[in-house]
Amino acid sequence: MHTRLIAIILFLLPLGLEAQTSVEETVSNSNYPQALAYLEQGKAKYREGDYRSAVIAYNKALELQDSLVDAYIQRASAKSILEDYEGALKDYSSVIRLDSANISAYYYRSYLKHELGFQRDSSLQDINIAIELAPDDAKLYARRAYIKAHTFDLEADKINHESAIEDLDRAIELNNSNPEFYRQRGFSKSQEGETLAAAADFEKAIILDPGNADNYNERGLIRLKIEDFNGAVEDFSKAIEINDDHEYLFRNLGLAKYNNKDYYGAIDSYTTAIELISEELRTKKFDRVFKFKLTNAYIMRGASFIALRKMYEACADFSQSYELGEKRALNYLKKYCRP
Repeated sequence: MHTRLIAIILFLLPLGLEAQTSVEETVSNSNYPQALAYLEQGKAKYREGDYRSAVIAYNKALELQDSLVDAYIQRASAKSILEDYEGALKDYSSVIRLDSANISAYYYRSYLKHELGFQRDSSLQDINIAIELAPDDAKLYARRAYIKAHTFDLEADKINHESAIEDLDRAIELNNSNPEFYRQRGFSKSQEGETLAAAADFEKAIILDPGNADNYNERGLIRLKIEDFNGAVEDFSKAIEINDDHEYLFRNLGLAKYNNKDYYGAIDSYTTAIELISEELRTKKFDRVFKFKLTNAYIMRGASFIALRKMYEACADFSQSYELGEKRALNYLKKYCRP
């Protein structure tokens, strides 16, 4: 999660905001010019990628002028990249305390709250305020839709994709050229069983952003669902052509090829997926989610070997999956492999 979180913050966070404080304070506070100098120094360090030095400069600016809103915003961005998320949240809260109409602070505080697992209502509350302040900003509706589509709504007793779709309809009404809005809406429509409507949204996302692997992956998943296995193979292959370092693309391609009875092709795809997942586990020590992906890839490659009557290879894969903790593999071992 942290890698993705940092990437999105880097992409979204405004870096050109002007320093904000009251006119009276600016005139009366002789430290203000020096505080601005430290602020500019921090921005320069940020642009160079030296985020720790940037934070130090922002700290000095705020020591001299503790109402410098821009310094809090810039420091929050740098802290987020340095994975000091608690510090970033505090800085956004300071911005809101000083400037209760600061849309960016509500937006990013909501973003951090959601990504870090805070209560759903808390992250929604912030984004709702941002929407009240800027009712014609499409990205705010899209962000609220994302929260709704990825958290459980206790009142509705479900993940509320219907409400997410309503927000995305509004986002697209305001900005019909953003492929991410169509991709998000396609995902929620797919979850609601609106398969053809979802496919149409992914088609639109591909037209707007043909170089994005996720667009083809999402359309491929729809094609898998409607059993258009040839189309699914084409989409996953295109996604891999664009980006060949995502294990899930190879797992999806393996599944499409397996269903298309291209068992040798499925084995090749699952082999690559296994290699990529194993590397993730070695270098980043991901949790049990990645281990489940690995054990499942072994099972599916084993099933492909079974289809080709390569029993020795199949049993080796089932054994490997079982040794990694996948209890389902024991059923395959009992069914296909000698004691």
